[in-house]
Amino acid sequence: MSTILEIRDGTPHWWNSTDIWIVPGNDPNGAPGQPIAGEPAYMWARVRNNGDAGATGAQVNFYWSNPATGVLRSNSTLIGSPFVDLDPGDVQDVLCLVPWVPTIVNDGHECVVAEVIHAADPLPNPLPDEFDPPSYNQIAQRNLSVLIMSTGMMVMAIQTAAPARKMLILELRVEMGGELEQASLAQLGLHKVKPAKDAMVKASLSVDRDCGELTEQKSCDRLKIELKPGTARAAYLKVTPRGLKPGFYTLISVIAHDQDRVIGGVTYIAVSAEEA
Repeated sequence: MSTILEIRDGTPHWWNSTDIWIVPGNDPNGAPGQPIAGEPAYMWARVRNNGDAGATGAQVNFYWSNPATGVLRSNSTLIGSPFVDLDPGDVQDVLCLVPWVPTIVNDGHECVVAEVIHAADPLPNPLPDEFDPPSYNQIAQRNLSVLIMSTGMMVMAIQTAAPARKMLILELRVEMGGELEQASLAQLGLHKVKPAKDAMVKASLSVDRDCGELTEQKSCDRLKIELKPGTARAAYLKVTPRGLKPGFYTLISVIAHDQDRVIGGVTYIAVSAEEA
C-alpha cells in the first residue's frame, strides 16, 4: 500500500495551477479573485491522495514570492502551514489560516506556491532550493496575474534568480496567445471573457525599466540573462494595448529556458479596463 499526494499543475503551463487559488478580503469563504495590494487575502490549495493508504497530519505549506521565472525557497516567504488528514482517494480543500497581504510595490502581482509534506510520500531531504513543481507531484505553483489595460504602457518587473551553488544562463521568451482553463478565469473573477483570436497587446522584454518607446536595441521578444550563483536580476515586461476589446483576453507568458529545459515562467492575462 502507498500514499501518493498531489497538488496538480496547470495548463497551458504548469505554473498556472487551478489547485491553488486566492480569496481577497477578510472572509476566507468568499469569492476567489485577484489579490489587492495592501489588503488581506486567503490562500487555498486542493490536495489529493491518489494512493491506497491514508496520510494523517499531512502538512501543507503556503508561500508567496515576487513574480519570477524560477521560484526558489530562498527568495520566497512562508505564509502558513496547516495540516490535513487524507484517506485513500481523498480530495481536500485546505485553507491557510494565516492571511496574506500582497506588497504595494508589486501592485498585488505575486507568485504563490503550495506543497504537501508527509513521511509516507516524502520530498528530498534536505529540500532543494528550487521548488521545481514539474518534478514533484506534491508541489504546485500559481504565477498568474491580471493586467487591467487602458491606453498606456504597463511595465512589470520579473525576477530571475540562481540557486546558491549554480550558475544560470537564461533565455527569456515571450509567448503570446493560448487559453486558460475556465476554472482559472473563474478564480480571477473573469467568468465571461474569451480568448482573442489575435493578440490585442504588444509585449516586449527589456533589461531597462524605462517606460519610453520600445526600440529594437532595448527590447525584444527574447532576452538572455547571465546569473552567478546566488544572485538575482530583474527583467522587465512592457505591455501596450493594441485594439484590446471588452469581453476578450490575451495571454502573455514569459518563459525561462536553461538551455533546452523550461525552468519556470510568469503568465499575465491582459484585459480591457472595462472588465474591472
